[in-house]
Amino acid sequence: MARSTAFSRRYAVLVSLLCLLSPLSVQTSRAAVAISSPSSPPPADANVVYSNFLGISIELSFINYYFGNSTDQIPQPVVKYLSALQARASGKPVRLRLGGNSMDSSTYVPDQQQIIQFTDPNANFNDQPVNYGPQLFEVMKGISTAVGGAQYLVGLSLRTPNSTNIPLLAGDAANALGDDLDAFLLGNEPDLYTTHGNRPGLKNYTTSDYIGDYNTVFNNLQHTPKGDVLSLDKIAGPTICCFWDLAPVLQSGWLNEFADRLKYITLQHYPQNNCFGKPQYGLDYYTAHANAVSLAKWQEGGIQLIASSGNNRKPVLMDEFNTASCGGVPGISDTFAASLWTADYSLQMAAVGYAGAYLHTRERGITYNLFDPPDAVAGGPGAWTTNPSFYGMLPVAEALQSANGSRVVDLNLENSMTDKKATVAGYAIYDGTASDVHSLVIFNFANASGATTDYSIASSFLPSSSSNILVRYLTAPSINEKTNIAWGGKTYAGVGDANPVDATFSSSIPDKNISCAGGCTIQIPGPGLAVVFLGDVPDFSKSSGDNSANSTTSGSPSSTSPATRNGSGAAHSVVASVGLVSAIVFAFVAMI
Repeated sequence: MARSTAFSRRYAVLVSLLCLLSPLSVQTSRAAVAISSPSSPPPADANVVYSNFLGISIELSFINYYFGNSTDQIPQPVVKYLSALQARASGKPVRLRLGGNSMDSSTYVPDQQQIIQFTDPNANFNDQPVNYGPQLFEVMKGISTAVGGAQYLVGLSLRTPNSTNIPLLAGDAANALGDDLDAFLLGNEPDLYTTHGNRPGLKNYTTSDYIGDYNTVFNNLQHTPKGDVLSLDKIAGPTICCFWDLAPVLQSGWLNEFADRLKYITLQHYPQNNCFGKPQYGLDYYTAHANAVSLAKWQEGGIQLIASSGNNRKPVLMDEFNTASCGGVPGISDTFAASLWTADYSLQMAAVGYAGAYLHTRERGITYNLFDPPDAVAGGPGAWTTNPSFYGMLPVAEALQSANGSRVVDLNLENSMTDKKATVAGYAIYDGTASDVHSLVIFNFANASGATTDYSIASSFLPSSSSNILVRYLTAPSINEKTNIAWGGKTYAGVGDANPVDATFSSSIPDKNISCAGGCTIQIPGPGLAVVFLGDVPDFSKSSGDNSANSTTSGSPSSTSPATRNGSGAAHSVVASVGLVSAIVFAFVAMI
């Protein structure tokens, strides 16, 4: 009986060990995904973006929870988050926006000592008006100084066009912020004014009404208490989100009338509306590259019209977006799927003509926030929490690093631009002026518990000056993961001070330095993405920590050349599987 029990236990051990082989069998089911160079580089007049492409939009009502109540109370974790972006921005300032619904409904009070005062305890959860004072601009200026440079979009209300508060605010903000003021956003989602009851005297607020209101405020900005703000040429619009098409707005006379003073064309848009707690899409929407492609076409006609408008061509900004409106969707916006989607959709916007995009963040505990302040009074002490979407900003910033800017091209891997079942996607990042590709961004959306997919990189991507590449990974155990996410072997998991630490969980992958002469094959776990830096490896020591301890050299088990892998991971996986099976069986026999 004792021998029978011992044998049963040994048999159970054998079965358990053999089950470990299942991830390896996943790797043998497909050949390597071929990554080939486009037949020609993008045209010289293609959209050029910079590594500060992604910015952060913050709801006005809760700005002091992020920026503090005074310049001597600026939370250091926020400085560190923003500094991480600025360090990756090729010397350009961090993009920040002060806005949201509350910016349109709030009032500037020039003699108010407090930075923020709530004025309506019964206000709608998604539109909480406040009074705010000039201390706000001092803190914004302090943030810019602390992080090494920031540029701000500041909202101006159109709800009461003749209000004297608008030019009062504009004059004081321009005077206080100086060069840190990027532009004023004149109006916030005017195409929703009818739905939201912001024009009770009108049955339908039309583009003609909008142009009239815009013209009123436009002219009033010439006569602020601090002088002519309009002459700064820092005005933006139309900041529509939902019901109006951009092309008809531009063609209505709006662009021709205001072009001389406009700095940006601005838009806001979310993939789905969750304001009523009934999301239309589930998690799988965000892991299909084809959906990101379709979403970026939302105002395709208007963007193409701007690109061909000659002297009236203006940069286009997506000044507010995130995974879903009204705070996001639990189980989607707070998962690794949001990390991957943020990176994918951002690069897609860069590819189709946007010059920048801003992820929206609100009060503590909102599902789609990039990071959360502590559960304390505004500006109070405590641990901060880093959320999945923030991780998605880091690979975008690093992939776009280039002094000349970058042009982004979707590689349409395995027809991923149209095939919603495709689990791979990729972008080539070209230099802004030259024909060189300086990085690749490759996605593996498969929720495969870390099982890898092979990607074969053509030698034509490599510059003649160097055949070395560096591969940096964004990884997590699953698409549903909320905490254990790593970029370049570093994580904010369990960190309350915004200082990333070495990721010790098994899904984290260190950087790989590879010789890619003649082409090479890399592996990316599912789910995950990799940024492949081609040729001269950029120095990210200041922005992402010292990764040298996490790096491996060419010839590592997960990064080898085609000469030893024949362009596929299948042979390697089969050999490994056979070897492991033999070892397990041998050990089992020995136990008997």
